[in-house]
Amino acid sequence: MEVKEKYINLWTQIANEFKDYNEYLIFESMNNVYFLDYDTYDFDYTALINLNQAFVDIIRNSGGNNIERLLIIAGVNDDLELTRSSKYKIPVDQSNKLALSLHYFNPSEFTQFYYYEPHNWTNQEGIILTDKPKLMWENSLDYKNMFNDFELMKRLFVNKGIPVIISEVGVFTEEKRKIESIREYLYMLFSLSLDYEGIMCCLWDTSNKIFGNMNYYDRTNDLWYDEKIKNNFFEISKGKHVHPKNFFINTNFESSDVIYYFNSFFIYTENKKVLKIFINVKLTGDLFEDIDFYIHTVNSDSYYVLIDYGKENVKKQYDGTHIISIDVSKMECYNFIEAAIAKGMKYITLNNMTLEYEKSFLFIDYKSLKNAISNYIY
Repeated sequence: MEVKEKYINLWTQIANEFKDYNEYLIFESMNNVYFLDYDTYDFDYTALINLNQAFVDIIRNSGGNNIERLLIIAGVNDDLELTRSSKYKIPVDQSNKLALSLHYFNPSEFTQFYYYEPHNWTNQEGIILTDKPKLMWENSLDYKNMFNDFELMKRLFVNKGIPVIISEVGVFTEEKRKIESIREYLYMLFSLSLDYEGIMCCLWDTSNKIFGNMNYYDRTNDLWYDEKIKNNFFEISKGKHVHPKNFFINTNFESSDVIYYFNSFFIYTENKKVLKIFINVKLTGDLFEDIDFYIHTVNSDSYYVLIDYGKENVKKQYDGTHIISIDVSKMECYNFIEAAIAKGMKYITLNNMTLEYEKSFLFIDYKSLKNAISNYIY
């Protein structure tokens, strides 16, 4: 209660002081807020919702230009994964002029890890975990995840009349990340934001060339540290850029050739109905004697489900590879499919995994898009 009283007093003073300023002034409720529920040790959504609603009510009731002023509403720690929860609610606004504030630093092991070697740390249970930084952002899974995040923001917020302002994006620039990958990441991010009406990105810049910061622009000398990044922003601002949406296709198939953790393929299916699984591999040993796969999913109750297969599911191709084809049309496959090597790692080369879905969906033609933007990053 004490926090809410201080919050109300603060915003009441700000609202009255600036109520006659024009529409170029925008208010944001909070930044990077994280309220802990000490009963559950989870995020306290109710605390954030109440403060966001108080913010809107104070500004609107103060009169003047504040009645129609654009207000930016804080997401849960400005994080997309936390804010997508059904527990999060946008405030009620009599003027219907709100935008959601999020930050986008996905994947964090590329954008924000301030070390460039594997880093060990101990969690609250005393378990030692290892974080591995990504020095490059470039593969099909990286593209797919960014595209899926924009689709998620569009579906959950923009389509419901709430634009999204991604008020911080960027990559640590002093930690041996490949400059071409930084260019590629930013180019794709800002190009997508233009292709998705209702989503806007803002570059986070610290302007001091030291370790652990995002440095793009020297404000003192009015210079960009990387000419390619500067030129790309200028071209994108003019509308002269590769449009990712031109490379979206409708398909019933989704493939991944990216090796996931523990030598496996992993594809998020979300709620799409999977009909078949195709795994392309090179085998140099005997199936089930030297080699075996652990293929699994989860059902609608979030329980792990093993997906069985036999030698009848495996066929050798003309190029010497093998296709494991499994019909899962009568199974419940929710959220993901993972195919991991259970035995015989030295006898297996993983090539790709493809899923066939019941209905078509929007997907990125990754290779064509990457080729189209290559001139902007090298």
